[in-house]
Amino acid sequence: YSPTCPHCQDVINNHWPAIRDEFGDQLQVLFINVMTPEGTQMMHTAREAMHITSSSVPMLIIGTDVLVGSVDIPLRAPDLIRSKLSSGGIGYPPIPGIAAVFQSVIPETTSSSTPIEIKQRPLLADPANLAALIVLLGLVTGIAVMGTIGWNLVTRPNRRLISTMNGLWGRRMAFVGTLVGIGLVGSLVLGSFQDPITLFISGSVLAFFVFLVFQLFRSSSMNQLSRWLMPLIIAAGLLVAGYLAYVEMTVVQATCGVMGDCNAVQQSSYAAILGVPVGIIGILGYLAILALWLVNQYKYQHQIDAALFTMALLGVVFSIYLTFLEPFVIGASCVWCLISAVVMGILLWITAPAGWNAIYIMRYSEEHRKKSV
Repeated sequence: YSPTCPHCQDVINNHWPAIRDEFGDQLQVLFINVMTPEGTQMMHTAREAMHITSSSVPMLIIGTDVLVGSVDIPLRAPDLIRSKLSSGGIGYPPIPGIAAVFQSVIPETTSSSTPIEIKQRPLLADPANLAALIVLLGLVTGIAVMGTIGWNLVTRPNRRLISTMNGLWGRRMAFVGTLVGIGLVGSLVLGSFQDPITLFISGSVLAFFVFLVFQLFRSSSMNQLSRWLMPLIIAAGLLVAGYLAYVEMTVVQATCGVMGDCNAVQQSSYAAILGVPVGIIGILGYLAILALWLVNQYKYQHQIDAALFTMALLGVVFSIYLTFLEPFVIGASCVWCLISAVVMGILLWITAPAGWNAIYIMRYSEEHRKKSV
C-alpha cells in the first residue's frame, strides 16, 4: 500500500476491519508501505518472483493469489481466505525472504495487521524524481523571466526584452525544453513496446517534439512558430492529458516507461482537485488554448494574444505546483505528468513574445489616448 493512495485508504479503513474481525487470530497479514526503500524492494521482489505484471496498489497477496485494487480486494478476499482456511490453511507467498520478514515483524501469538514504519524513501532513489527537479527548475526559471519582463514593461516602455525573447534567446529556451521533453518521452517509448496504445501515444508525442526541434532551427522568430505550430504542441498536450484522464477515471494500471511510478502518483489524493481528475483539468486547459488560437487565426486581435499568453502562464504555475508535489510530497514522479508540464512550458515561451507585445500595445496606447484627451 501507499499512504498517499486513496484506494489503499479505502480498503484499509472501510473494508479491512470487517475481514480482520471475521478471521481474528487465524490470519496474520503484513502491511508493507511501498513508499519506503524496504517496501519498494519487497514490491519489486514479489513482482519478479511471482511474475506479477501489475505495479498498482493496493495489492493483496494471499498464498499464490494476487488481488489488486479497491474493488477486487473487498470483493474476493473474504471468500478466498475462507476457502483456503477450510482446505488446510494459507502458507507464505512464494517471495524470497518473506518468511524472515514475517517472523521479525509479527510475533507468533499475534494476529492482524502490522505496518512496517520506516524512514521516507530517498528523494533521488528514482531517476524520475531527478527529472522532476530539472523540469521544476526550468518552469520556475520561465516564471522568473516572465516576471522580469513584466516588471520592465511596467516601469519603463522598453520593447528590447520582447524582441530578444522573440529571437534567438527565446528559441534557445524552447529548444532546451524540447530536448528535455524528448528524453522523457523516449523513456516512455522504451517501456511501452508491450502496450500498443501507450506506444502509439508516446511515439506520436515524440514525433511532435522531434519536429519542433527542427522548426526551432529553421524559424527566425517565435512568432512564426506560434502562427502554425501551436496546434501540434497542443495536440501533444491533449494526448498526454487524455491518457492521464483515462487512467484516473478507469483506475487502470498506467504504463510508466523505464522510470518513475505513475501509478503511485495517479492513485494519490493529489490526482484530483475538488473531485475533478487532474487529467480532465489538463484537457480543458489545452482545449481552451486551442480555441483561442483558432479564433485568433480567424480574426487577429491583440487581446487574444494576451489571453493565450496568460493561459500558458497560468498553466505553468499549475504545473509547478503539481511537479513540486511529486518528488517532495508524494515521493514518486509520473513521467506523463512531467511531459505535460514540459509542453506547457514550451507553450509559454512560444506565446510570450506576442503576448507581451500585445500587453505593451494595450497598456501604452491607452496611456497615450488618455494624455491626448
